[in-house]
Amino acid sequence: MSRPAAQKALDATERALSGVDEELERHATGQGSVSSAGQLTWIRSQLTRIADQLASPELPPKEQRACGVGRVITDSWPCDSRLSAAILEAEQLYLKA
Repeated sequence: MSRPAAQKALDATERALSGVDEELERHATGQGSVSSAGQLTWIRSQLTRIADQLASPELPPKEQRACGVGRVITDSWPCDSRLSAAILEAEQLYLKA
C-alpha cells in the first residue's frame, strides 16, 4: 500500500462523508433529493469504516476490503448526482490504495 494513495482515498472518503451528512440534513427537513435516510445512514457507516481503515497503518488485503456501496448507487441513484460521483470515487480509490 502506498501512503499517498491511501491519503488520497481518505481525502475522497471524507468529502463523500461530508456530502452524505449534508444530504441527511436535507432529508431531516423533508428536502432530500437522493436515496432515503436509512440507505444514506448505511452508506455513511460503510464510508466511516473505510475511513477508519485508510487512517490505520495497515489496510486489509484488497480481497477483504469493504465494498458494495457503489453497486447500490449505480443501481438506484440518478446518474447526474454529484454525491454519487463523490461516493463512487471514494470507494474506487479505497479499493485501489
